[in-house]
Amino acid sequence: MGRTVGPRPNRVHHVFSLGAKIATALAASATVLGYVHSVGLDGSTTRRTMGTFGATWLGLAPGVDTAWAIGDTLHLAATVTDKHGTALVGATIRWSSSDSTVATVGDGLVVARSTGVATVVASVGELVARARVVVTPRIAAVHLANDSSVVVAENATRAISVWTTDSRGYVIKGRAGIWRSLDTTVVTVDSGGRIAGVSAGHTAVTWGAEGVVAQVPVAVVPVPGAFTVVAGDGQDAAAGTVLASPVIVRLTSQRGRPLAGELVRFRRIDAGGAAEVGAIVTDGDGRARTPWRLGDFPGRQRLVASIEGLDSTAAVTAEAEPVAANTRITAGHDDQSAPIATRLAERVAVHLSDTSGRPLADVPVTWAPMDGGNVSPVITRTDSLGDGSALWVLGPAARRQRLRATVGNGRLVRPTFLHALALPGPAATMSAVSGTGQHGVAGRELAKPVVLRVTDAAGNAVPNVRITLRPSAGVLADSAPATDSLGAVRARWTLPGETRAAALHLSARVDGIVQPVDVVASMVAAPLPPPNTHRHHHAT
Repeated sequence: MGRTVGPRPNRVHHVFSLGAKIATALAASATVLGYVHSVGLDGSTTRRTMGTFGATWLGLAPGVDTAWAIGDTLHLAATVTDKHGTALVGATIRWSSSDSTVATVGDGLVVARSTGVATVVASVGELVARARVVVTPRIAAVHLANDSSVVVAENATRAISVWTTDSRGYVIKGRAGIWRSLDTTVVTVDSGGRIAGVSAGHTAVTWGAEGVVAQVPVAVVPVPGAFTVVAGDGQDAAAGTVLASPVIVRLTSQRGRPLAGELVRFRRIDAGGAAEVGAIVTDGDGRARTPWRLGDFPGRQRLVASIEGLDSTAAVTAEAEPVAANTRITAGHDDQSAPIATRLAERVAVHLSDTSGRPLADVPVTWAPMDGGNVSPVITRTDSLGDGSALWVLGPAARRQRLRATVGNGRLVRPTFLHALALPGPAATMSAVSGTGQHGVAGRELAKPVVLRVTDAAGNAVPNVRITLRPSAGVLADSAPATDSLGAVRARWTLPGETRAAALHLSARVDGIVQPVDVVASMVAAPLPPPNTHRHHHAT
């Protein structure tokens, strides 16, 4: 049973006890006066008669009486008279109650047992008298069913139960009272006694009935509602070092107000597992701040802030950079070859480990082609085996190309370079580099060779391409030469021995190239030999 609240029961008890004593005294006085009158002690000449013989009237006083507490006693005075109105003393009176659960009676003494109405019956022979007894307990004290005060959380509800007693301490059931809150900005209460926390603070609710008012203190406590990260997220530093800025989180209640004095626990999670960092109490603005020393393993690390009683947490992430002294990088599938602007057959890869050979997982790897082309990471971070890989499409230059692989932010560990040989594409164009438009002498080789060059669509020289050469006249040293490493052929063209001047053509064709190349040369007759002067002189 909880502590009694409300008016002090002793005072009410004394009031009701005094009333009971007065009623008893009055009833006793009536009995005594009746006796005095019957024996003639009051100065009358009435004769005293004993027994029930001659009794003609029976009365009870008072006819209606009320008990205000369970256990109260009421005294009923019975008067028996003869036909002359003379009181008869010593008559045998039988007493009974119509409802002994409400009131019991014996020799005129009525005891209240429970709330209700009972009829007390007195009988003498055939004579019967009745009195109405009403038992209506009055509230003397109010008791809180649980504690002397009530605590409720913001946005939460809780029922308050009270019970009442009369002046003798008996429980009174079924009495309805009125609930009120002294400060509805802190707490509200409905007609059934259910309180609802509105905002943090202290106030009281009251329950009143029949002029008795009980006051119940109520404390509304804030409830943690959410964590927010104020600062410190997204930093990076070398593994095993302290971040430049502290991590700051803020705790607010469900009503959005800062919560001070709450213990926030910080826990670090990294590749090595989880570790407690510390516990910080929130300040007046609900903030808790802590420095963060990263773990020794590179990769993403998390710092989680939590508070007891709150399901949600606040988490920040930092990047622990690999340290050069403890990082080893091995290239995979290096020195492949493929035609320009095509993807290498194998994925290029790097493997990261520490000096003990332990794979380094979750380390970011970025790729950059140095000679054009593009690269697509298969994964952006090393996997559990410490491997990172990418698909490399070569650039347009037919040469040895480079691909840069950077681990972490690239400031602490030097990048690694992979290589691939970009081969020229298929022959796309052919051109005459030199030797066209020459003038030659019939029957002789042109002074300069005819130089032709074959390139791919990107302008790279294509070697080992057969060029078919067909002159309109004359002869060639090789009618189907192959291009050299520079994509070129040099053809020596000997003009025909005709003596007349003429324009000559050399047609060059390559399979796959629609447009042939036409080389033009002009020919003049060979000069006549000088006369034989020696023969002429001999004849003379």
